[in-house]
Amino acid sequence: MDINKIWNLVIGESDEADKQLVLAELEQNLEAQRVYNELKNTWALLSSTKEMPVAEANEMYSRFREQLPATSNNRRMRLSNFFKYAAIFILGIVVTSLSVYLIESKGLLGYQQEFIQTVVADKGQISKVILPDSSVVWINSGSKITYNSKFARDNRKIELVGQAFFHAAHNEEIPFVVDVNGFFVKVLGTKFDVNAYSGEKNIKVVLESGSIELYQSSNHDFKYTLSPGEMATFNLENKKLTIDKVKPELFSSWKEGVLIFRDKPMAEVLDELQRRYNIDIEVKDPNIYKSVFTARLSDEPLDKVLKSMEFSCSLKATIIRDPQKTDSALKVILSKP
Repeated sequence: MDINKIWNLVIGESDEADKQLVLAELEQNLEAQRVYNELKNTWALLSSTKEMPVAEANEMYSRFREQLPATSNNRRMRLSNFFKYAAIFILGIVVTSLSVYLIESKGLLGYQQEFIQTVVADKGQISKVILPDSSVVWINSGSKITYNSKFARDNRKIELVGQAFFHAAHNEEIPFVVDVNGFFVKVLGTKFDVNAYSGEKNIKVVLESGSIELYQSSNHDFKYTLSPGEMATFNLENKKLTIDKVKPELFSSWKEGVLIFRDKPMAEVLDELQRRYNIDIEVKDPNIYKSVFTARLSDEPLDKVLKSMEFSCSLKATIIRDPQKTDSALKVILSKP
């Protein structure tokens, strides 16, 4: 078992020959499967820092390997020490904007062939993660993705709650599939945005390039192929699909920290602001929902955003701070002046 070759597979640096050799060994060798799963966990933590290029991760990996006890003949002990040092290093220097949870299907982690991995972006945060197949996912505030330990080996299925932008690596043999509670987005490799927050009545899919296929598990007659520059809106209540021509950058700029509103209904604006700034908004006057808002926001402080809304939408915004609850979200009251 060559740990270096397994590591290269995890970070997407294997050549085709080594990739096939490692995959074949993983099918037959339980110890290799355990090592692969543990290395993938470590890579998920490293890549969640937003600014962790492959070269830097490789350098860290080499330093970790050098620190392992050279006199021990116990491979499992040496590998355990590697993960101990890696965990200490990561926790010591990384303030990450997401949380990674490993959920065992059964048995002890490290001895089970399959487990579930969930990556969460808390409210007020935008997170980026590199998947084992080298696909890149930007996860918007208040969202999460879930995939299993066999991702990139016999499936590339992601379950999504919330919003994420996907740059899926091309692989004709294993399609990349995003599952939103039975509504599926299937691609071979392309860039697209999926917006499917819990409680919303619509699922929105915007395609930037390439081609994607939409289908449902409950309706085999439902199928649509989306073209670049199109947005598909699927209504969860009446099960109808509508297609609009859009500018994709307006729907994916959030991953760069930019919010773009163009005559956007106030209800949608407030939802996005609550997630982005981790605030609670209370609307005192229902007439406020009749307003639309146009703005381009890039790292503006909350008070500046609210001043802009007051000026353009004829409303009054009041920020309520509770000095006794420093860890709670701010509350904003919107009323008519």
